[in-house]
Amino acid sequence: MKLLNLIIRLFSVGIGILVFSTALLSPLNATSQFTKETGKKCADCHSKVPKKGDKDLYLTELGKKFKENGNKLPGENK
Repeated sequence: MKLLNLIIRLFSVGIGILVFSTALLSPLNATSQFTKETGKKCADCHSKVPKKGDKDLYLTELGKKFKENGNKLPGENK
């Protein structure tokens, strides 16, 4: 019985680590929801739409300010 409890605990911890690491490693992607909420177009923040996995985000000045402001539009106090 103790062995079964140990196996269950180890399995649970392993699943927890897997879920947590997957969440951390998943790239964050902008969606059309952002454009609906802000009225901004992709081209307002990006000079070129980056492809999935691109290291370079091709940010405009507004895009750089948005990133520096914690992914909030400059002047937003949310």
